[in-house]
Amino acid sequence: MGRRTALRAGLAATALAGGAALAAKPATAAMAVTEDGWVSVLAHGAVGDGVTDDTAAIQAAFDAARATTPTMGVLFPAGRTYRVSNRVTLSGLTDTALRGHGATLALVDAAPVTVKDQVRGVLQIQDCHRLKVLGLNLVDHAATYWYSGVVITASTGIVVDGVVSRGFRHTGISVWDNTPGTSNDILITNCTTEDVRFGIGSNGHDVRITNNHVAMDWLSSQEAEDWGGVWRAESKYYDGINVWFGADRTVISGNTITECGQAGVYTQQVTNLVVADNTVSGCQLRGIEIDGSARGALPRSGQAVGVSITGNVATNCVGHINVLASRDVTVVGNRVENPDARRAVSCVAVHQGSTKAVVVGNHLRQAHPSHPAVFVDTASVDVTLAWNAVEAAVPYQTPADTVIIRRGGAGQIRAEGKFIAVGGIGVGNSVAATTPGSVVRKIEVFSSTGQSLGWVPVYNSIT
Repeated sequence: MGRRTALRAGLAATALAGGAALAAKPATAAMAVTEDGWVSVLAHGAVGDGVTDDTAAIQAAFDAARATTPTMGVLFPAGRTYRVSNRVTLSGLTDTALRGHGATLALVDAAPVTVKDQVRGVLQIQDCHRLKVLGLNLVDHAATYWYSGVVITASTGIVVDGVVSRGFRHTGISVWDNTPGTSNDILITNCTTEDVRFGIGSNGHDVRITNNHVAMDWLSSQEAEDWGGVWRAESKYYDGINVWFGADRTVISGNTITECGQAGVYTQQVTNLVVADNTVSGCQLRGIEIDGSARGALPRSGQAVGVSITGNVATNCVGHINVLASRDVTVVGNRVENPDARRAVSCVAVHQGSTKAVVVGNHLRQAHPSHPAVFVDTASVDVTLAWNAVEAAVPYQTPADTVIIRRGGAGQIRAEGKFIAVGGIGVGNSVAATTPGSVVRKIEVFSSTGQSLGWVPVYNSIT
C-alpha cells in the first residue's frame, strides 16, 4: 500500500471513528447566533458526527448569515466532522468571516461530477467581498468525482488563512472565473494542500499566494509505486501552484512545494508575476516553469510578460527554472541544483523565443557530466547571463550573441560577447614599451555603437 493510499485510509477511519464517538453522546444545543455576530451551523440542523449528511443544514446556515444586517459570520464549532455530499455555497457575504478552526468538512458519497470542466468546490465562495475563511479542514476520502476543496469566483477582498485541503480530484484551493480577473485582491496564506491534482490555482488579478505548504508526495504514492516511479500523462497528480492564462499581478512567495506530479510552479500567458523565496523539491517536471507559449485554445501570439523569479531554492526536479516564450524576465539570486548525474536537465533554461531575459547572481550546481547548467536556445534573443556561480562540467550552452559575464578564475572576469566601455578602460599596471617582442594576440576595439575600430597588438614581451 502506497503512502497516499494509507493516508486516505487513515483519514477515513479517523472520520468514522470520530463520528461514531460524537454520535454516541447527545448533540449540544446551540443558539442561532453563537457569540456575538456568529451563526453556528449546528443551530441550523448540522450534527457534525461524521455520519449524518449535513449538506442542507450547512447551506441553511450560510443563507441565514447572508440574510442578517449587518452580515454575521458563520461558525463551524471545533472538534467535529461535518459530512457533505455536494458543494455548499457561500454567496453574497460582505465584511464578515467563516470560522472553522478545528472543524472538518468531509466530502462523502459525493453527487457525481464526471466532466472535469464542470468541477465543483466543496466550499464555493461566490460574489463575496472582504470575507475571511479561517482554519477549516476540507477532505475528500475517495476522489471519485471532479471536486475541488475551495473555489473562489466573482469575489474581491478574500482572505483564505490556515485552511487545509486534502484528497480532492481537482484543486485544493482555486481562484477561477470564466473571464480572467473577475476575482481580485485575494490572499491565500498559511494553508496546506496535499494529495490533490493541483495544489493552488488562480486566474485572478492581484492574487497573493504566500507561506503555504503544497505537497503531493507523488514519489511515495501508490500510483508511482505501480508505475515504477515514472510519471505518465494519465496521472491524477499535476502541478503544485498554477497561474492560468489572463492572470495579472500575482505574487507566489514563501511556499514549500514538494514532490508534485509535474511542475512545482506552473504559469501560462500571464503578466506582472513575482515568484520569490519558495522552496521547490522533488517535482517530476520543472521546479518553476513560466510558459508563455500558445497551447490549445490560448492565443498564438501570447507571451508571459513581466516576470521576476528571485530568491527561490529549486532542487532535485526534472528540470528546474524553465522560461518559455516570455518577455521582460529576471531570474535573480536563486539556488538551483540538479544532484543526479544521470538526469540530463538544466538548472536554468531560456527558450522558445523568449526575449529581454536577465539571469543574474544565481548559484547553480549541475551534476550531469555533459548537460549544460544554463541553456539558451537560438530562438531567444536579448539574453544576458551575469555573475552566476556555476558549478558544472558544461556551464553554458548559448547562441553566439548571448552576453555572458562571469568569473574566469582567481581574480579574473571573463566576458563573452562584445565589451564596450564608452568611458574608456584604465589599466593599472601598464608600462611604456621600449623594445616589444613578437605579436601573439590582437584585441579588436569597437566604438560605442559596436563598429570595429581596428586591432591592438599584444606582444609576448616588453623590455
